[in-house]
Amino acid sequence: MKTLQQLAVITLLGFAPCVLAQINLPDPTVPGSTPDNAVRIVATNEMMVDRFIKRWIRTHYPGWDADPHEFLEMGTERYAVVYITSPNNPGKRVYFRVQQTQNDDATTGFPPM
Repeated sequence: MKTLQQLAVITLLGFAPCVLAQINLPDPTVPGSTPDNAVRIVATNEMMVDRFIKRWIRTHYPGWDADPHEFLEMGTERYAVVYITSPNNPGKRVYFRVQQTQNDDATTGFPPM
């Protein structure tokens, strides 16, 4: 009986890291949490992208600090990725899909300077 209890405890403790990992996964419904639900930006130059990102983060994450954005190319799509932090929260990445026009979803972001 004691061996069976020890086996049960070891088995349960072995699953503990998996359970905690499930809690720390980003919520896929939060805008910008993944490239699939990235916040869409229509901009013709990098200055417009920077202004939009700062305004969006200030509105949706007041009090958070943002690192400068970095561009990420995924196939024909271009993303601006920003890492944001807050003293009482874990840091997270926010994805912004950069496009030149509103009408064309296949349009890639503006060309690099």
